[in-house]
Amino acid sequence: MASQSMSFGDKFTKWSSIIATVGTCILALTATITVTVTLNAWKIDRESSRPYLSLRESPQVELKSGLRLEFKFSNVGIHPAVNLASRTIVFAEKLQDKPIHNEPNYLVNEIPQDMSSSLVIALDPYEVDISEPDVNPYYIVLHLEYVDPIINQQYQQTLYYRWSGIKGGEGQPVVHVEVREKESIINYFAAQSINMDL
Repeated sequence: MASQSMSFGDKFTKWSSIIATVGTCILALTATITVTVTLNAWKIDRESSRPYLSLRESPQVELKSGLRLEFKFSNVGIHPAVNLASRTIVFAEKLQDKPIHNEPNYLVNEIPQDMSSSLVIALDPYEVDISEPDVNPYYIVLHLEYVDPIINQQYQQTLYYRWSGIKGGEGQPVVHVEVREKESIINYFAAQSINMDL
């Protein structure tokens, strides 16, 4: 009969072992959750520190000997941006003809936090006849690629604008396109076999 019943010491050892095992499992689960939360926080912090180019002010339109558009970008991120490459595509709003301008541009210098850089698009009078009192609108698509040198990550941005042309001899501003216009532009790029890669 003594062999069928457990002594207090055996019961204590068994329960102690069970409690220790459960405690170890809880600690392992807590450690796993902590590591997961820490990695997610690190990823969020890394993304929030990335370089990000934003327009510093409204694009400038100059009508002298052709159309000149100036876009001033500022790095509003924390990390610098390097190896900035851009492709600028300009085409008529009617979306029927080939683009009048489709050129890449490469910037050698890095753009640190809060530093600005300008992208100038100069179109000759034969591309856009600014001598007319009324000129139809044009779309401008800027595709930017740059690298965060701290984490060696490449980023891309594509910006869609519309220059509203000339009305009554007055140059109109450059404005952001609407969602439906962006969809039409993407379809136009597909129809014209336009590739934005650099």
